[in-house]
Amino acid sequence: MRVYRSQQLIRPDLQAHIFSQDLLDNVRKLKGLCPAKTKFCAVVKANAYGHGISETVNILMQSSVDAFAVATVYEAIHIASLTHKKPILILEPLNPSQSIEEIQLCANHGFDCILSSLDSLKYVRQALKKTTAVLKIHLNIETGMGRCGIMSDLAETLMAEIEECPNLKLTGIFTHFATADEEDLSYAYEQQKNFDNFITDHHLKERGVVIHAANSAATIKMPQAHYDMVRCGISMYGYYSRRMSHPPVQLKPVLKLQAPITQIKGLPAGHPVSYGRSFIPQRHTRAAIISLGYADGYRRCFSNCAKMKIHEHFAPVIGRVCMDQVILDVTDIPNIQPGDMVTVLDNCHDSECSAYALADLAGTICYEILTLIHAHVNRIVH
Repeated sequence: MRVYRSQQLIRPDLQAHIFSQDLLDNVRKLKGLCPAKTKFCAVVKANAYGHGISETVNILMQSSVDAFAVATVYEAIHIASLTHKKPILILEPLNPSQSIEEIQLCANHGFDCILSSLDSLKYVRQALKKTTAVLKIHLNIETGMGRCGIMSDLAETLMAEIEECPNLKLTGIFTHFATADEEDLSYAYEQQKNFDNFITDHHLKERGVVIHAANSAATIKMPQAHYDMVRCGISMYGYYSRRMSHPPVQLKPVLKLQAPITQIKGLPAGHPVSYGRSFIPQRHTRAAIISLGYADGYRRCFSNCAKMKIHEHFAPVIGRVCMDQVILDVTDIPNIQPGDMVTVLDNCHDSECSAYALADLAGTICYEILTLIHAHVNRIVH
């Protein structure tokens, strides 16, 4: 498969600081919740949840991570040279929209792949039939998520077909929880019961396959769902899927996003600010222009409601967020000048510009705030 890659653009003035020790500590704490024999799969899809996939994998290789999970074959290819042959699980199911070369590449690289339909199995079998390659397969059992899982009867058929195909090897059985991040875990426990029944009915513990189910929330809250491996994403980066008042482990956000002040100017009372005149100052205002906007991942809905941190002070966003600029009211903040770095996204849960705080303002979840950080932002590893 030929991959075309343009020269990557990086903006050095937009800085995502990645704190290695916090990432490693989070992994250690999450692993500490699991039995010693339980493997740890680090989920690094979506550019490692906005943290930078190459940077994150390089840090995690200093830890006792057992495997990595990505969304697509393209991400798997990207990190393959960094992982020193540790297993890489591709979460997007194999499908006929992929080229035959991609299927063969997955087998030749030893990637762990997912099958979710008979049509896909037939396509994969056809792609590999003239080769000696063996593709490692995981089956996602539908227990209540209603996404890419397969019903138990189809799973039985797929397992039988895989056993008959010399190019396929059943390596894993898993499911995915829909509500493990919620306070009420009753539905998650129902899913787990369905999964346990499938495992028992098909004697899967005796077949030598890796059984896995727990995402970050279930790793923290459902110890009985740890099985042979856990798959941790958001919590590895320092966040609980939802805020927890008394979490069993204290996680530290791994990323701090900063941008520079490019200009400070005075605005008289009554002078409108930014597009649409959505903010009219009631006093003479010192305004700071920040070199960042929605093209960099800072959402337009933060207009007139979010805050950024300058030194130890918080400054409100005034006017509409522009494509590549934001305006702050810095009237009450002393000793600032152009060139000072402003914290756009803080690495403190309780900060007024934390991922949780910004998610609340946007009516979304911290995952989206993090993954929106543009790839051209300079990742600086500490």
